[in-house]
Amino acid sequence: MSGAQRGGTSSPAAPGTLDIIMARKRRELAERPRLAPRPRPEPRDFTGALLRRAAGRPVTVIAEVKRKSPSGGAFPHSDVVAVARAYEAAGASAISVLTDGPDFGGALEDLVAVRAAVSIPVLRKDFLVAAREVEESALWGADAILLIADALEDGELREMLATAHQVKVAALVEAHTEAHAERALAAGARLVGINNRDLATLKTDVGTALRVMPKLRSRSQVLVAESGLKSLAELRAARDAGADAVLVGESLLRDADPGRALRRLMGEDGGSP
Repeated sequence: MSGAQRGGTSSPAAPGTLDIIMARKRRELAERPRLAPRPRPEPRDFTGALLRRAAGRPVTVIAEVKRKSPSGGAFPHSDVVAVARAYEAAGASAISVLTDGPDFGGALEDLVAVRAAVSIPVLRKDFLVAAREVEESALWGADAILLIADALEDGELREMLATAHQVKVAALVEAHTEAHAERALAAGARLVGINNRDLATLKTDVGTALRVMPKLRSRSQVLVAESGLKSLAELRAARDAGADAVLVGESLLRDADPGRALRRLMGEDGGSP
């Protein structure tokens, strides 16, 4: 799906960051064989984890591990397992693991290592383009996968959601606009994330989720606000707009102690929810 299509205009447009990444992912998938089968660990309840909010906290948190990003550059923490353990100790409800290599420094081996090191559910975050990758994610231990509505055609999204259901992997469908969130719901998504970052331009507006989520609340089992959230006040605002959970990463990974940063973000200073 081109940047022009996402913007709703018929005029040609230069490809944005998301278009470039997705084109690369499709080439990579076409060139590599299927991953070898492997024993699958017992699935963990990703959806349930996001809905079990601890007393005193405004929302549950999916805390992200990655080594770098196109928008943030390299992060000071390269040991993703150590960071994931710190997140769990600080009260994260789930861990998001970036498995894309070229742009985020990740690999499926990171997913395996993090999954073995924590007891909470693990989300595979990547730019998935085909149903076979959903199956592979399950075999490599993902309890949930991320699907990007802005980058997938309707048929692709439906097929990948159906496959996720078959292999018993939760699917968090991410959108940046209300229109793409509506497409996600129409395709059968139950877990919807609203990304405050426009993946075409990498610009972030923390008001995006606040504007879109109230329109989806009655039709989504779980709503997640993603990207750019850096304070307890912003978590409370997301909750008030309908979020069950938030996905945060860069603001934590910039801190010398990501676990401490997560506790502070969730209001462990004694503030009221």
